[in-house]
This record gives sequence, structure tokens and C-alpha cells, in this order.
Amino acid sequence: MRDFTQPARATGPGVVSDGRLGTSTVLVIDPAGEASHDEIPATWRPLADRMRIVWLRVPAAPTWKSTVDKVLTRHRDDTSTVLDVVTSGPVAADVVDLVRSHSDLVRSVLLVDPEVEVDEPFARVVVRSHDTPDDRIPAPLPLGHPDVVSGVVSALDDLNA
Repeated sequence: MRDFTQPARATGPGVVSDGRLGTSTVLVIDPAGEASHDEIPATWRPLADRMRIVWLRVPAAPTWKSTVDKVLTRHRDDTSTVLDVVTSGPVAADVVDLVRSHSDLVRSVLLVDPEVEVDEPFARVVVRSHDTPDDRIPAPLPLGHPDVVSGVVSALDDLNA
């Protein structure tokens, strides 16, 4: 597992977003703290043409669970917006627990390299690293990784079909 305790990860904004309001929303809960420069990662930017992306940087948002709860609660009155959540590794189980209390708002939780098995109808693993000697990136894959974006897009396309 990668170490997410580096002090630099805690600097910068706790939440960044891109995309139009009123479109389907993907809430990315990032334990690694990417998107530290007031922008979502470059690999996700092309998706902002068709959806809203809200990126929560866990290391920069120490009260991230209450922030997630607030974001989900804000969507309670907006029944036209589809809301999906993406997360990875060490926070996957916590995120699934949070979403369970908002299951009427969230269509799916898409997981990358979760540390525990999750058995919920609304949750599914979209990318899993291969723990092999030639694997250059230890699990969990960064949420800005192109394989993650591809897995998320594929899962969202399946959900929209």
C-alpha cells in the first residue's frame, strides 16, 4: 500500500470541481490527495463536458466524512441529478458506510483497489491492481490514473445503458 501521510498532500484545497451544474455528478473521494492545484486531474478534465466532477482530497479535508455527508445532503432536493461516488483503497469501506445512509441519493459507489471486500448492491470494483513484481505503481492506483478513468467511464456507461 502507498503511504498517504506525506505533509504535502494535506496542502491545497479540500474540494475542487469542474463541469456544469445540473448534470450527473461524480463525487471522487481521494485518499491520496491528488488535485492539489485547484483543478481536477488532467485525465478527468475531458469528462467535465458531460458531467460534474467534485473531487474531495481526504488529506486536505480532515473532516472529510462530514464534508461527504454535507455534499450528499445538498443533493437531497435535486432529484434530477444522478450521483455516483468513486473512491479507493483505505477509505473504501468508510465511504460505503457513509453512502449506505444516503442510498436513495447515490446510484453507485465505484471502487478502485478496495482494502476490504464490499458486498453491497450499489458498490462494485472497477479497477484492481495486479500485485506482481513488474507492477510499477503500488495499490491503490491513483484515482487520476488513465486506467481508473477508463474503468469509471465504462462502469458509468453500463449504468446508463
